[in-house]
Amino acid sequence: MGYRSQVACCISVDVERREIPNRTDVNGEPKYEFVYDKDKFKQMIGFIKLSRFWELWQNSSDQDAIGWRNGRFIMYGADWKWYPDYEDVKEFHKMFNQLGEIEGISGYFLRVGEEMRDVEEEQFGDDPCYDYFHAFSAMDFQGEDYLGKRETDDEEPQAQDAIATQS
Repeated sequence: MGYRSQVACCISVDVERREIPNRTDVNGEPKYEFVYDKDKFKQMIGFIKLSRFWELWQNSSDQDAIGWRNGRFIMYGADWKWYPDYEDVKEFHKMFNQLGEIEGISGYFLRVGEEMRDVEEEQFGDDPCYDYFHAFSAMDFQGEDYLGKRETDDEEPQAQDAIATQS
């Protein structure tokens, strides 16, 4: 089976906050909208689709783990083999780093492995997309059968009596 990781990535076109003319909220404050450069988004997705990573990924059974809309490209997998020497992983990081050199694009990558403290994070740009995922500490507890049971509590007085009798 091998070592597995959770892997997530978001690459986005930076958004700009614009005041909506002649619109206010209930307090009379101006209303704003957040817009992204649609041409830059098309360029970013085109770049991704032309990358060697995309070429390798199209043949993967995990195609549904990738999507894009509203200025964002998102990728997620809960149980992936993500080894640095795998060709698709190398090509992903190459693509991620190349996109990091383009003005107006931001990205965030997170990989969490099976081992404690096995967390890898990379980011670039002015507006890394933390909105969809983040690392956190967790515990997988498997001892439910023991909770609430104290069988040794009843046996302790008998053990103490046996020791006292032998003396």
